[in-house]
Amino acid sequence: MRVLVLITRLPLPPWRGDQIRALHHLRCLAPRHDITCCALLPREPSAALRAAVEALGVRLVVEPLGWLGAVPALARALAGDRRPLQVLFYERRRARRRVAARIAAGGFDVVHAQLVRTAAYLPSSTRPPVVIDLIDALSLNMARRAALEGGPLAPVAACEAARLRRFEPALAAQVARCLVVSAADRAAIGAGRIDVVPNGVDTAAFAFAAAPRRTPRLVFSGNLGYFPNVDAARWMVRDVFPRIRAQVPAAELRLVGARPARAVRALAAVPGVTVVRDVPAMAPELAAAAVAVVPMRSGTGLQNKVLEAMAVGTPVVTTPAVAAALEVVPGEHLLVAGDADGLAAAAVALLTDPGRGRALAVAARTLVERRYRWEASAAAVEAAWEAAVAAARDGVGAPDRDAPCCARNGVW
Repeated sequence: MRVLVLITRLPLPPWRGDQIRALHHLRCLAPRHDITCCALLPREPSAALRAAVEALGVRLVVEPLGWLGAVPALARALAGDRRPLQVLFYERRRARRRVAARIAAGGFDVVHAQLVRTAAYLPSSTRPPVVIDLIDALSLNMARRAALEGGPLAPVAACEAARLRRFEPALAAQVARCLVVSAADRAAIGAGRIDVVPNGVDTAAFAFAAAPRRTPRLVFSGNLGYFPNVDAARWMVRDVFPRIRAQVPAAELRLVGARPARAVRALAAVPGVTVVRDVPAMAPELAAAAVAVVPMRSGTGLQNKVLEAMAVGTPVVTTPAVAAALEVVPGEHLLVAGDADGLAAAAVALLTDPGRGRALAVAARTLVERRYRWEASAAAVEAAWEAAVAAARDGVGAPDRDAPCCARNGVW
């Protein structure tokens, strides 16, 4: 198939979840399809970065948006445009015309768009059909952030959550297929032709480490500039880690990931806590830890950090919201607790009983190999493309272009 992929971040370097997902889907699907990757970016990438993306086997086209163009776009929100700020920030009239011309002339079988912010660039007709990968329910993500965020950003997050709650189901109803990573995200959106396509793990890069973990080391990994991870790191250091250290004084905590926020960097001043940024590979960090603690209170979707820890054989302790996105059995594949006392108790149980941690690790790795491989995830995307093309050819399952959000204040 000839496929146009619309993205708003290049898949490299893979700092964020959407970049990781795009990277592995492109890596797996480019050998079988003719893929043009149209990147809607605020600024031009370097030549080296362009070459690295094209090395995946795709044709890269960059539509530079510029930063100044966001000012009039966001001003429309004040003038009554009810679309999410995510959409308005990335919309540019000139770029829309260029993308529309590319779609009209490209002979594409399907358009694959990633994230709600690409909505302004989707074709307004049913040909070619559109598959949009929302990844998660961003409306729920922003609502959870609004509940935890302090200061002036809290009402902004709440407003964005409300806009997204209207927008996401309308968008899902107006495309051929919508993809999310979990059943919980599908339920949160609640309308449209929504397929669950979980994330995966590169099981070769995250190989199972059989050696025992003798050091009482805890690890929390991820993009440390992303609000849900910043909140989790702060809660972990403030409320969970002291409870662990009270019972295991030698315990240490490593916060590992890209772009740590100032609030995360400040946590390195706490005894026993180390902040490690921009490691060349995450697998060795995870494999060196005795327990991976993922104390997420906000955010949505399926956490790659959990799958990666499960893959390398590091037992996981996490919250109910994180576990709900996975096909796991608490107590068999990982441990789950909803408060600081429970998370600390679970971590201490694994630090003091390596045999139990080993049993969890083996079961978790088996689950990863059976259910969470990038090859299977990419195959599900490919199946969505094929279903969208077949439906467009047969004239069935046409998107609802008359839905309320098709007006100027809606999707297109």
